[in-house]
Amino acid sequence: MTSDFSTPVETVDISMDDGAVIRVRRHSRGKQRLLFSHGNGFAINAYYPLWRLFLDNYEVVVFDVRNHGQNPRHELASHHVNRFVLDFETIYARIPEQFGAKPTVAVFHSISAITGLLQNLKYGQRWDALLAVDPPVIPEPGHALYPRAHAFEHKLRDWAVSRPQQFSSPNELAQTLMNMKRLNRWQNGSHKLMAAATLAQNSSGWELACPGAYESQIYDDNAKLNIWTQLTGLTGPVRFLGADPDIEGAWPPAFVNRAIHTELGLPYSCITETTHMMQIERPQAVADELKCFMRDTGLA
Repeated sequence: MTSDFSTPVETVDISMDDGAVIRVRRHSRGKQRLLFSHGNGFAINAYYPLWRLFLDNYEVVVFDVRNHGQNPRHELASHHVNRFVLDFETIYARIPEQFGAKPTVAVFHSISAITGLLQNLKYGQRWDALLAVDPPVIPEPGHALYPRAHAFEHKLRDWAVSRPQQFSSPNELAQTLMNMKRLNRWQNGSHKLMAAATLAQNSSGWELACPGAYESQIYDDNAKLNIWTQLTGLTGPVRFLGADPDIEGAWPPAFVNRAIHTELGLPYSCITETTHMMQIERPQAVADELKCFMRDTGLA
């Protein structure tokens, strides 16, 4: 898979109040803005199979969460979900200043979706609409899904600090990803795309742009969040887009997002035959759901 994401139309480095920098890239222009961000340990350029589908008709703006992807590394002490929420507030304020005010639909995946939900709950509606893609919400203690979801975050926490951090080349990481059974639904070329997006070159080769200690800290943060009962207080158009809970090896967020719909009554759609990484497994199906969401909210 080829891409043109290395040459955005415009790039703006936005400084946070603690000195961290988040690089926001505009890849196309249009009357309506789509804003994309990613999951923990990943990078938004790896989601190119999805957002490239909108380049011809929308303004596509992408950014990596702090200490991920193209952003310079900042201190571990401030690498927490509550800091992400403040970052998103700064980005929310600065994007209209940099690119102009226009209707904006946020398409946030996994931990960025959690951040978008927390932002909404704390400050009220920010984006004109929010598509929360498979957010790993932890149900409240006592819920039937709580033990599974909570334990899974701890499993990822422990895995992140033990995973290899250094690589001889992006191809080495790409091969590692291709050998992982749970990633065998990815489109051809997506493993190389992910490797290129999540590695940074250093004097001895290549290293994870988001080190394992940083990634692990966010899984631990998320395991401690308890926003289940607050979700009914979300304001503005919000839809949960879940992975398929009926496939073999489905991850806990697939079950939790379905329960958010069946138990809390919040808007929800499911992309069948997908895992947590649906954007690079069935990007066209995710794009179709996004367009449907925009039509339903009058933003298409």
